[in-house]
Amino acid sequence: MKNSWFEVDKKGLQQIQNNKDKTFIVNELVSNAFDEKTSRINIIFSRNIKGYNITIYDDSEEGFKDLRDAYTMFAPSYKKSNPNLRGRFNIGEKFVLSMFDHAKITSTKGCVRFLKDGTRKKSSEKIERGTIFSGFTKKLKRNDWKFIRIHSRKIIPPIGINYLVNSIKVERPQLLHNFEETLPSITTDDEGNLVNTSRKTNIELFKSTNGVGCIYELGIPVVELDIPYLVNVNQKIPLNKDRDNVKPAYLKKLNTVVLDQISSELSKEQLKANWVSEGMEKSTHKAVKDVLDGRYGENAVVFDMSDSEANKKAFADDVNVITGGAFNKNAWENIREARTTYNNLALPSGQIGKYKSPDLKSGAISLTDDELTAGMKEVIKLAKELHLYLFNTECSVKIHNGNGVLATYGKGDLQFSYKALGKKWFNLLGNKQNIIELIIHEFGHWYSSDHLSEQYYNGLCEIGAKLYCKEY
Repeated sequence: MKNSWFEVDKKGLQQIQNNKDKTFIVNELVSNAFDEKTSRINIIFSRNIKGYNITIYDDSEEGFKDLRDAYTMFAPSYKKSNPNLRGRFNIGEKFVLSMFDHAKITSTKGCVRFLKDGTRKKSSEKIERGTIFSGFTKKLKRNDWKFIRIHSRKIIPPIGINYLVNSIKVERPQLLHNFEETLPSITTDDEGNLVNTSRKTNIELFKSTNGVGCIYELGIPVVELDIPYLVNVNQKIPLNKDRDNVKPAYLKKLNTVVLDQISSELSKEQLKANWVSEGMEKSTHKAVKDVLDGRYGENAVVFDMSDSEANKKAFADDVNVITGGAFNKNAWENIREARTTYNNLALPSGQIGKYKSPDLKSGAISLTDDELTAGMKEVIKLAKELHLYLFNTECSVKIHNGNGVLATYGKGDLQFSYKALGKKWFNLLGNKQNIIELIIHEFGHWYSSDHLSEQYYNGLCEIGAKLYCKEY
């Protein structure tokens, strides 16, 4: 067009596209066909000694709506306001055409030839129904040609459309889940400007035959992802202009909605993936529980900063102790929220009774001599004798009315809780072994306050050996 503001250099445009994955050629051509009222699409790949030819035919009733769109960059597109259609920039055909030496578009409204010399020529040649695109290139590398043909079979056709590659029908993969979620999308404002929006849409999860996941926009592959499924979002996705990637925020949202659907189906190894941890930040409480149970086991506990001994006890009990670095702040907040639904979900180790360190409750009152039973007095005497023998120092032994723990010991100070033990426990004649066991357990703290430390363990061994030698 004379005196137009812009001109496009075909060679320059082709050079920009050269470093891209050439699958965009197929994606654009098939997208255009899917967006029309089409029931059958056939894409034919052929080659000869001169180069490669790609032809695609669709049977849409109206055909190519406006042939000028084939060569007009960024013309307003009727597709961009419709979230259920793939087109938005009216630029894809131009990127595709730049890759061919010559091409031809024939439709119900006429024909446009794109010639080798860089010019175009219109003619009155028509077909009764649909559109035929045919392009020839000798610029493709053999590996690109092979990859394009393989990629064309990865496209997922909408239900009701016969999609063929070299006249062989491409079947939809095995559908595993079909659900609705609200996701970010693209639409237009009153002036036709593209704007972001969010809307509820159908999402299909298909089985991946090679274990590699991929995001699809309305059946067209966009970008590989860690999720081990083919995730087909049936509305416009906020993409870059190359339509080959999504923003991190969109991916995180997609991780969440997919995790909510398949959390109970993932293997232990799959649950370790980064996308699962990201998805947990906003996922349902059920998904949080599935992930924690699957990764760490149903009896897992969280590392307790305030009770190091409880952590060690849980670890010694062969229970997984989840450290703070396992998840980020948002995921931990969601885990705590999930406990409102699942009360015992991954509690801190210090909140688990059998791991919790002794709770030395204040306010306990020691019994007076008049309140002590004969059995209590015998136990006090025995404990003092054993302490003097073992450590060559006196020990204060008291019995109080607290009930937080069975007994406590600090160097030279042993206290029994008679409410926790029961008055009948203080009976050397009938309960001597249990009494000696508890005294040894408490005297072990002469060496260390940590039940699971090496010093405490060695101390118990030393006490046991001394007492054994005392008897003999």
